[in-house]
Amino acid sequence: MGVAKSVWWLAGWYPSSLDVDAGNFIGRHATAFSQYQKGRKDSFGLVLFHFPVYRLGKDARPVPSMGVDGVEMVWKAVVQLPWGGMVCRVLNYWIYKIVAGHSLRRYAAVNGIPEGVHVHAGDKVARLIPDLYKDFRQGGKGAVPLWYTEHWAIFNEVVFDGFGKRGWVFKRDFFRLWERVTVAAPVSLSVQSSMHKYLGGAKPFVLFRNVVDTSVFKFKEHEKDPALPFAFLHVSSLEPRKNVLGILRAFAALKQKNPSWRMQFRLLGGANELYLSQARTYAFGLGLLHIFQPSVAFFGPRKSDDVAFQMQEADAFVLFSEMENAPCVISEALCCGLPVISSAVAGIPEMVNVENGILVDSMDEAALTLAMEKAYLDHKHWDRAEIANRATEKYSQNAVAKVLDSSYRNLIDLCAE
Repeated sequence: MGVAKSVWWLAGWYPSSLDVDAGNFIGRHATAFSQYQKGRKDSFGLVLFHFPVYRLGKDARPVPSMGVDGVEMVWKAVVQLPWGGMVCRVLNYWIYKIVAGHSLRRYAAVNGIPEGVHVHAGDKVARLIPDLYKDFRQGGKGAVPLWYTEHWAIFNEVVFDGFGKRGWVFKRDFFRLWERVTVAAPVSLSVQSSMHKYLGGAKPFVLFRNVVDTSVFKFKEHEKDPALPFAFLHVSSLEPRKNVLGILRAFAALKQKNPSWRMQFRLLGGANELYLSQARTYAFGLGLLHIFQPSVAFFGPRKSDDVAFQMQEADAFVLFSEMENAPCVISEALCCGLPVISSAVAGIPEMVNVENGILVDSMDEAALTLAMEKAYLDHKHWDRAEIANRATEKYSQNAVAKVLDSSYRNLIDLCAE
């Protein structure tokens, strides 16, 4: 099998020893795309670049488990000075730009200019694009199409680090990236609309959904033991924008309203010990962690197999974030046939409807309590097998990779004419 074309992926986020979960969804995208290329005579070669930043005196290493079969990884950690102040920030900006830019130029000098470039998360990577395309033009290959997928939920006025609240240099880098973009590849229609609003100017786009490993996240037919409690499930980093404390308050209100109901709320995730400790302490204060009969269980970080098992065994998934893009945990839950209760923010209404869950307004804890009550009373009305089948058609590795492969081929062949 020969590789006729190559595409570079520039990943602003990717797992490393600094954060083993950062951008793991980009790894799943890479796995799906690489597997889709196997056996094709005109397969794409995929090169994934990542330049994690670390503070001077610390250490940064790749995560071996995040290597992808069939994908060449180019990994270069970039040191950042630990001191505050404008001078230090300027130096760090240029250190990243110089070190990462040199790595890209060196690779191109040895292996040639790619047929396409795909930016996944513009964080810091955006500042590399103008010089990269200048190098392409100087190398005699100016028409290299650029795809852009943004996983960062910053194009809104809700989050504290929203795009409109950032400095002019940050904004300038994203504007320059957007100017160069040939095709946007958003994970949801909502994200595409938000990027148009903040970055200006409509771009052609292809909907590039988050991918689910459906060999792991799949429907499991089983009879639930009637002695087991009704299980609500939440999976996240437990960071503040996930509004875990609001979930706990809503669940406490549901328990108070229906004291005889046998229910349990299970929370997975929380690699950051501070977030996990805060949530536990808050649950204890609400009386949900009674020493003999706790109604909330914290499982901490779990591997994919464990998460899938919990989704298969739970009765309803709950997400109550202040802001999201198109959360992987929702598509994973749906592929397991698990109904979803979620705040109706960003791309989530494109994923959740009356056939597979319930939507509530963000921050409306009373509505969340009522939604959980409805799920408890009416959960048998959901067809879990059908929920899983429909989700698998959208989010499976093959389905997502096919869309991206077609977009690459159509535009790259056009540019080559």
